[in-house]
Amino acid sequence: MRGLRPKAIGDAKGHFLDKGFAAWNSAVATAMEAVGTNAFGKRLEAALATIVDFDILMVFGYSGADKPVCCYHNIDTLRARTVIDAYISGPYLLDPFYSAAMDRKGGGILRLKDMAPDHFFSSEYYRRHYVLTGIRDEIGILCRPANWAGVVFSFTRPNTSPAFGRKDLASIRDAEPLLRALGEGHWGSADHAPVTARPSAAHDPINETLSRMTNGILTPREVEITSLILRGHSNASIAETLKIAPGTVKIHRKNIHQKLNISSQAELFGLFIQQMSSGL
Repeated sequence: MRGLRPKAIGDAKGHFLDKGFAAWNSAVATAMEAVGTNAFGKRLEAALATIVDFDILMVFGYSGADKPVCCYHNIDTLRARTVIDAYISGPYLLDPFYSAAMDRKGGGILRLKDMAPDHFFSSEYYRRHYVLTGIRDEIGILCRPANWAGVVFSFTRPNTSPAFGRKDLASIRDAEPLLRALGEGHWGSADHAPVTARPSAAHDPINETLSRMTNGILTPREVEITSLILRGHSNASIAETLKIAPGTVKIHRKNIHQKLNISSQAELFGLFIQQMSSGL
């Protein structure tokens, strides 16, 4: 696993002292010069490294239910099979960062533990995909380049390191407007546009995917509930989200299991990933 990079020196409020500020200025200037070129990813990484310690930097461009495009990452080939390739194969639809990118009202700084549904860390997505990445904590910056639903560049801490702290978050908040503008300038260019057009705000790719996957067996309400289950919502959270009674959620879950001939969330997740992998 890569070692963490040295970060800039910051005061208690997260602002840079003279030495750190000079390093940040130099790195950002270099990144600005690389906007629109293949060197931008590495230079963005170098700029981030002056303000915060991190392990992985990865950039995903999202456009509806289409598989995300990995625009940049700094991971070795073996680890990338889990962190990048396995993610793109289907689990991305259950990722809180994907949901944030598809929500046109959202933006700015995203932190996994702040966005995650109440049962996310016991969900099958977390247990069968995210745990395997070795990531302890993850923060992303959401950009809105032209033509994309959203581009997220996220940086992580491994299980062997502490989570991001208050000073880290303060430094990231200070830097976010400029980092986001750089990202939007780079990934908004014609050379980095997705194949398909950006979807409308009313579009819900995961529900459409589940409807196709179940071939009309589930009702629209059952599709909504299945989506929330897979994303890591508890019965109480589903009830609050959909404005229905918790007892109604339990009845729907029982009907979903019967219709799909499954008996657990693990089987539901397996069915979902199997269907996504088959290209549906």
